[in-house]
Amino acid sequence: MRKKKEEKTVGQKLIEAIEEAIENPKSMTVVSRELDIKHLRKMLDMSQSQFAKTYGFNLDTLKKWEQGVNSPDQAVVSYISCIFKKPKTIANIIKSQPDEDSLVYSA
Repeated sequence: MRKKKEEKTVGQKLIEAIEEAIENPKSMTVVSRELDIKHLRKMLDMSQSQFAKTYGFNLDTLKKWEQGVNSPDQAVVSYISCIFKKPKTIANIIKSQPDEDSLVYSA
């Protein structure tokens, strides 16, 4: 009888994607405050609205980053570098999270 492979949590998947981005020297070129988020979004052929929804960003915040009004903090920069590296993987990880309304909390 085969052992069922344990499914990784969303957090574990994100940590692995971040570690992979950091370990890959080519990906390190995008781990900076000077990320061109608009370029990434255009490469993915996505509107601002699609990109924000797919990757969990507030649309107004994304617009401000692209306009240079604000800059993402370092944690967000790391997350975006993962999107540069593995956009489909990150989108699938985010999509696999349950909606907030469907979460059941127990006291």
